[in-house]
Amino acid sequence: MARRITAEDVRDVAFDRPAIGQRGYLASEVDQFLDRVEATLAGTTAEPLTAADVHAAAFGAAGRFRDRGYSMDQVDAFLELVSETLDGPRD
Repeated sequence: MARRITAEDVRDVAFDRPAIGQRGYLASEVDQFLDRVEATLAGTTAEPLTAADVHAAAFGAAGRFRDRGYSMDQVDAFLELVSETLDGPRD
Protein backbone atom coordinates (compact mmCIF):
# COMPACT_ATOMS: atom_id res chain seq x y z
CA MET A 1 0.00 0.00 0.00
CA ALA A 2 1.38 3.40 -0.96
CA ARG A 3 1.95 6.00 1.71
CA ARG A 4 -0.83 8.58 1.89
CA ILE A 5 0.25 12.19 1.52
CA THR A 6 -1.10 14.72 4.02
CA ALA A 7 -1.52 18.49 3.82
CA GLU A 8 1.47 18.76 6.18
CA ASP A 9 3.59 16.64 3.82
CA VAL A 10 2.76 19.05 1.01
CA ARG A 11 3.58 22.09 3.14
CA ASP A 12 6.93 20.57 4.19
CA VAL A 13 8.12 19.13 0.88
CA ALA A 14 11.37 20.46 -0.55
CA PHE A 15 12.76 19.72 -3.98
CA ASP A 16 16.36 19.86 -5.13
CA ARG A 17 17.49 22.10 -7.96
CA PRO A 18 18.54 20.27 -11.11
CA ALA A 19 22.21 20.15 -12.03
CA ILE A 20 23.64 23.22 -13.71
CA GLY A 21 22.83 23.01 -17.41
CA GLN A 22 19.63 21.03 -16.81
CA ARG A 23 16.16 22.47 -16.69
CA GLY A 24 13.67 22.09 -13.89
CA TYR A 25 10.08 23.13 -13.44
CA LEU A 26 9.38 26.78 -12.65
CA ALA A 27 9.34 26.89 -8.86
CA SER A 28 6.62 29.54 -8.67
CA GLU A 29 4.22 27.41 -10.75
CA VAL A 30 4.92 24.28 -8.72
CA ASP A 31 4.49 26.20 -5.47
CA GLN A 32 1.13 27.62 -6.60
CA PHE A 33 -0.11 24.17 -7.57
CA LEU A 34 1.08 22.69 -4.27
CA ASP A 35 -0.89 25.38 -2.42
CA ARG A 36 -3.99 24.02 -4.17
CA VAL A 37 -3.00 20.43 -3.33
CA GLU A 38 -2.49 21.36 0.32
CA ALA A 39 -5.91 23.05 0.49
CA THR A 40 -7.51 20.01 -1.12
CA LEU A 41 -5.95 17.60 1.36
CA ALA A 42 -6.78 19.89 4.29
CA GLY A 43 -10.38 20.18 3.11
CA THR A 44 -10.22 23.98 3.05
CA THR A 45 -11.17 24.63 -0.56
CA ALA A 46 -14.49 24.81 -2.33
CA GLU A 47 -12.82 23.46 -5.48
CA PRO A 48 -10.79 20.39 -4.51
CA LEU A 49 -8.39 18.85 -6.98
CA THR A 50 -8.85 15.33 -8.30
CA ALA A 51 -6.23 12.76 -9.22
CA ALA A 52 -6.96 13.61 -12.87
CA ASP A 53 -6.16 17.28 -12.13
CA VAL A 54 -2.83 16.24 -10.67
CA HIS A 55 -2.04 14.07 -13.70
CA ALA A 56 -2.92 16.94 -16.01
CA ALA A 57 -0.76 19.48 -14.17
CA ALA A 58 1.87 21.08 -16.40
CA PHE A 59 4.61 23.47 -15.42
CA GLY A 60 6.85 25.72 -17.45
CA ALA A 61 10.55 24.97 -17.75
CA ALA A 62 12.98 27.05 -15.74
CA GLY A 63 16.37 28.22 -16.98
CA ARG A 64 19.45 26.04 -17.28
CA PHE A 65 21.86 28.14 -15.27
CA ARG A 66 20.08 30.70 -13.08
CA ASP A 67 16.78 30.03 -11.38
CA ARG A 68 16.89 26.39 -12.46
CA GLY A 69 13.64 25.62 -10.68
CA TYR A 70 12.81 22.28 -9.10
CA SER A 71 13.96 18.82 -10.13
CA MET A 72 11.41 17.50 -12.60
CA ASP A 73 11.89 13.91 -11.45
CA GLN A 74 11.33 14.79 -7.78
CA VAL A 75 8.24 16.90 -8.49
CA ASP A 76 6.78 14.18 -10.74
CA ALA A 77 7.41 11.47 -8.12
CA PHE A 78 5.79 13.53 -5.37
CA LEU A 79 2.78 14.35 -7.52
CA GLU A 80 2.37 10.64 -8.28
CA LEU A 81 2.05 10.02 -4.53
CA VAL A 82 -0.46 12.87 -4.31
CA SER A 83 -2.45 11.35 -7.16
CA GLU A 84 -2.49 7.95 -5.46
CA THR A 85 -3.71 9.61 -2.26
CA LEU A 86 -6.52 11.40 -4.08
CA ASP A 87 -7.50 8.20 -5.90
CA GLY A 88 -8.14 6.57 -2.52
CA PRO A 89 -7.50 2.97 -1.53
CA ARG A 90 -7.75 0.34 -4.23
CA ASP A 91 -9.56 -2.92 -3.54
